[in-house]
Amino acid sequence: MHININLLVIFTLVGGLILLLWPKLYERLKWLRYLVGVVLIVLGILALLGIYIPYIN
Repeated sequence: MHININLLVIFTLVGGLILLLWPKLYERLKWLRYLVGVVLIVLGILALLGIYIPYIN
């Protein structure tokens, strides 16, 4: 299995971790911060495994 790590995957994973672990970020919308952080981490892991989610412009 070939793992392709590019800059976008790194930024996606790091951004998700920042959203999950930064305690003072978006205090009032904590549920939205957790939701977006988890989605970013899941998308980053899927991209690492070579599974990309197609989207429509």
